[in-house]
Amino acid sequence: MGAMSIGEELLAERRRRRRAGDPRLTPKDRELLGRLVTDLADEFQAALDAVSAADPHLGGGTDDDI
Repeated sequence: MGAMSIGEELLAERRRRRRAGDPRLTPKDRELLGRLVTDLADEFQAALDAVSAADPHLGGGTDDDI
């Protein structure tokens, strides 16, 4: 691996931190966030389904539909 510039080193450090998670979150915080995400998942999926139904290009239709 070659030498990295300071900017590349900073970006690599940011990536490592992002992958490691936020150390300020406690296990209780993680549990709460997990429940929030789970509760919103159905609502988010319904919104995606509505957009997909309204726009055939986003809905994954065939090219014949165009």
